Amino acid sequence: MDYCTSSTHPVPRHYSFGRWLTSILLFTAATTPTTKGCVEGERDALLDFKTGIVKDPSSSLSSWRGRVDCCRWSGVVCDNRTGHVVELNLQNSDPYNYETSIGGEIRPSLLLLTHLERLNLSYNDFGGIQIPKFLGSLTKLTYLDLSWSNFSGAIPPQLGNLSSLRYLDLNSGGLSTDGLHWLSRLTSLRYLDMSFGNLSMASHNWLQAVNMLSSLEELHLQYCGLTDLPSSLSHVNLTTLTTLDLFGNLFNSTIPNWLWKLHRLSYLDLSFSMFHGAIPAGIGNLTGLRELYLGVNSLSGPIPTEIGIWNSLKLIDLSGNSLFGPIPDGIKNLTRLRKLFLSYNSLSGPVPTEIGIWNSLKYIDLSNNSLFGPIPAGIGNLTGLEYIDLSGNLLFGTIPTEIGKLSNLIFLSLSSNSLEGTMSELHFANLTKLSELDVSENSLVISVGYDWIPPFQLQSIQLKSCKLGPAFPRWLRSQNSINDLGMSNTSIEDVLPDWFWNIPAFSINLSQNQINGTLPTFLEHMTNLSTLKLSMNLLEGPIPRLPPNLSYLYLYNNSFSGSLSSISLPLELELLDLSHNHISGSIPSFVCNLTQLRILDLSSNQISSEIPWCWQETNFIIYINLADNKLSGEIPSSIEKLTQLRSLHLNNNSLHGHLPSSLKNCSGLVFLDLGDNKFSGSIPTWIAQNFQNLEVLRLCSNMFSGNIPSELGQLHHLHIIDLANNNLSGPIPRSFGNLNATKTYRQRKLTSLGQHITYDALVKTRSALSNFDGTYDDSITLTIKGNSLIFSIIVYLVNIIDVSNNNLTGEIPVEIGSLSTLQTLNLSRNNLVGQIPATIGAMKSLETLDLSFNKLSGGIPQSLSDLYSLNHLNLSYNNLSGVIPSGNQLQTLNDASIYIGNAYLCGAPLTESCYSIKSNNVTKENNKDGSFMSSYYLSIILGYLVGLWSMFILMLFKKNWRVFYFQMVDKIYDKAYVAIKIRIASSTTD
Repeated sequence: MDYCTSSTHPVPRHYSFGRWLTSILLFTAATTPTTKGCVEGERDALLDFKTGIVKDPSSSLSSWRGRVDCCRWSGVVCDNRTGHVVELNLQNSDPYNYETSIGGEIRPSLLLLTHLERLNLSYNDFGGIQIPKFLGSLTKLTYLDLSWSNFSGAIPPQLGNLSSLRYLDLNSGGLSTDGLHWLSRLTSLRYLDMSFGNLSMASHNWLQAVNMLSSLEELHLQYCGLTDLPSSLSHVNLTTLTTLDLFGNLFNSTIPNWLWKLHRLSYLDLSFSMFHGAIPAGIGNLTGLRELYLGVNSLSGPIPTEIGIWNSLKLIDLSGNSLFGPIPDGIKNLTRLRKLFLSYNSLSGPVPTEIGIWNSLKYIDLSNNSLFGPIPAGIGNLTGLEYIDLSGNLLFGTIPTEIGKLSNLIFLSLSSNSLEGTMSELHFANLTKLSELDVSENSLVISVGYDWIPPFQLQSIQLKSCKLGPAFPRWLRSQNSINDLGMSNTSIEDVLPDWFWNIPAFSINLSQNQINGTLPTFLEHMTNLSTLKLSMNLLEGPIPRLPPNLSYLYLYNNSFSGSLSSISLPLELELLDLSHNHISGSIPSFVCNLTQLRILDLSSNQISSEIPWCWQETNFIIYINLADNKLSGEIPSSIEKLTQLRSLHLNNNSLHGHLPSSLKNCSGLVFLDLGDNKFSGSIPTWIAQNFQNLEVLRLCSNMFSGNIPSELGQLHHLHIIDLANNNLSGPIPRSFGNLNATKTYRQRKLTSLGQHITYDALVKTRSALSNFDGTYDDSITLTIKGNSLIFSIIVYLVNIIDVSNNNLTGEIPVEIGSLSTLQTLNLSRNNLVGQIPATIGAMKSLETLDLSFNKLSGGIPQSLSDLYSLNHLNLSYNNLSGVIPSGNQLQTLNDASIYIGNAYLCGAPLTESCYSIKSNNVTKENNKDGSFMSSYYLSIILGYLVGLWSMFILMLFKKNWRVFYFQMVDKIYDKAYVAIKIRIASSTTD
């Protein structure tokens, strides 16, 4: 082998240094970009890419021009040595503002960027185009982010060619795929986010594909429509996984045990994914877990004690499940815990007294459970606490004054418990950061000094049902940041001070007090005000000009007066409730100009004239209540424009005419009350054909005639029918047996609007709204057991058929017995005949049955004794007969008046026994027989006498008849004499 040897001639030192310096300069020149900047071909490629971008409102690419060095362009990063473009970052500078996003076409000139390693096009708007397949040829990519850029269609499997990729974010709502097999080739992948993409077609094998990614550290698959999560996995390859986010999928299974083999997990989110069953004890294996989210599933059972093993745990969210039992003792070991969310479960027992040792705790939400006992005084030790929500439990006792030590507290809610006692200045002493306070729905007394100035500036105050009054609280004057003020039912008996109207709130609720006086004329200057609730007070006088941005106005149950037309209503108004006041005049036509109006309630006033005829297609009103006024005229034909109408109350006025056919355009009607008017004509059949969602039909106390339409039986949601006090004739429709809503129990539905529960009709009503955050409940007046009752929130529970006081004929249809949840059946004061059908005994929910004043005959069926809920019965004034049934519920109905007017009924509770009834019947029969026999014998005697005298008269005038008659008598006498003598002689001899 040859080796290099040193020269025998020495090299001068200056020569050696010169060669070294020359080499350095040559190397630097070779590795440093020239004054041209980036590679020319790559600059041209970028300029071509720019031509595809047709939307650039923020001028993000304004620096991309001419012969300028492209390495200095916005979003372009070059390699310092080679000048090659290695990164293109065009992420929207304002990610949540699409107005600043770029958009257009992604041109294939990107392929000329052969050294590109990082590509970020996130938060832009590419108009729903597909992800270009050629991106799969950028094989040096290590980072690709296309999230939230309005791509759609199938995810190209060519992305599987990016074998160097470490970061892939396709988080977007419009993407889909039928398989994830291409993922297995991304062996270097550490971060994967495909959230909000439609992976439902890949649901059967998604886990197998993901399990091949042995280097994966973070996996985010939120809202992907995944339904399959295998309960077992033969080999868990995801040993490096630290974050697993499966939020919002459709697994509908138990939590699989293989998850507990992911020992490096620090973040686990399985919320909103339809998991059920118990939380497995194996979860204790995840000793490095820092954040656990299992909220809003159907998990049940107790919280496992193993949860206390994780000393590293900083956040627990188990809210919105069906967990029960106490909060486990082991949870006290979680000394690093910062956030604890256990709300909306069925947890019981006390709030842990050890709560004071969680020094790191900042957020605690135990609301809406069944926790009981006092609030631990140790809560005052949690000086870092920022958020406390213990509302909706069974807590009792007083609020500890130690709570006033929480100087970092921002949010405090103790509402809807059984707390009592007094809250004084001590409870608020150091709450300098408090922003939201809610202690409503308790039995608390707020007692502070007259000149007290709170240490906080609240944004939200909720003190409903606490005792503040009788004077209006002066300390509110110091609160300059109030957004939401709720002080309803707080025993205030005062006038509202002038300074109150300077509060910058957008929502004020002072209802259910005894506030008196008038509203000020400067009310209109409260420009922030959106919701004003002053209902159920003692306010009077005219309603002044209202704030321009007011959306919800509740002034019902006061003594406001004046003309409705004099009220200036803001155009933004969505809800107007002026019911139960003394407002008069006519309904002004400008009401039709309130295009945002959804709820209109002017009931129980003194409003006269006609209903406006000005309704337009731009009106999206869903609820109208004009009941209990002095309205006259007909229903306007323009009502056909109110196609969103769900509830219409026009009862107790003087409206007349036929029901207009224009009303059938309101096909979404759920609640129709036209009772107590002067409507006439027949009940139209189109009610059944057009109002398929109708639940309440009240047409009572009008002048309707004709038959009850049999088509009403097709309304499967109908559960209240009140047609009483009309002139209806014909039979009761047999189709009433098809009213399904009176055969099953309906559930009260939940609505997120203001966290209030509302009746079914209003849930449907509110579905038409996009921004309606108020609450409103339908109400109805019904006559039950002879009393007029008002049903409001619980109207969805009421099932009634009342067709009393008409001219109905025929028999009671046996099909009506199938209405098993019907509560009231009133067929009284008609001309019904036949027997009471025994099928009525199957109506197990029946509470009121009134068949009085008809022509019913036969016996009372024994099956009535099976009606265990029956508490009001009236069968009086019919032609019923026989023994009154006894037993069960009928034993308690011992009022004889319910059977009066039926001559042949007997037995308790009537005084007439069935024996006396039978005796009287026998006597009457005997009397009938005796009379008949007396008449019979009398007729014979009279006939005999008449015949005898007729013969004597004839013999008087005919001599030969007289001779013959007396000769015959002599012969009969002689023969009788001889016969008697022989008989006597014979008996003497013997």
